[in-house]
Amino acid sequence: MIYPNDVMNEVLRDEVGCDLFRNYLKTIYCSETLQFWTEIEAFKAFAPPPKTDNNGTLLAFSSTPIESSSSSNNNNNTSNNNSGCFSNNNNNNNNSKQDNNKYLSQDELHEKAQNLFDRFLENGSEFELNIDALSREVVRTKLSDDIDSSLFDDVQKVVYESLWMDCFPPFTHTLAYNRYKQDTGKCHLPEFLRISFKRKSPKKDDNIRMKPISK
Repeated sequence: MIYPNDVMNEVLRDEVGCDLFRNYLKTIYCSETLQFWTEIEAFKAFAPPPKTDNNGTLLAFSSTPIESSSSSNNNNNTSNNNSGCFSNNNNNNNNSKQDNNKYLSQDELHEKAQNLFDRFLENGSEFELNIDALSREVVRTKLSDDIDSSLFDDVQKVVYESLWMDCFPPFTHTLAYNRYKQDTGKCHLPEFLRISFKRKSPKKDDNIRMKPISK
């Protein structure tokens, strides 16, 4: 089965697709949401997992990893490019289980976590996200405890939902996205799922440019 958000995950996994989406977000003044997501993914690669954690990248609403999603399997030209907006956290986390030295110290994790909080979550911060007060205070409280990779999970889920529900649908109607889809063969959905993307009027995307795509 193809899940609609598999398509966004596929774009985020691809370097060209990720750059296009990031550039689009800049035109609608929402680039901080994706920036937060990517920085949290990088942070999680250096933090120990919680005892009950299953590890892996948080993919809200999806029951399958993007590597095995139906949208990927149905494309003949899909590459194995797993860079994009994501770091290769699955491999990092698996290796870290065997070598705890790959984790940063708690002092270093606290410093990094506090920096992320101060930049994205604190009231009046430079890249303040539209996060409810309760979620913000939950993270603030957890900063006093031992840090693990789940510290920002709840906030990251909210950010993902914002990207998926509010930003990605209009992006799929831009000229740049459709050229990308045609050139790569990626991100093709059946009609019954495409019509579920309620079209919003995107801003002009004249300043969104395609990078050359390697054949």
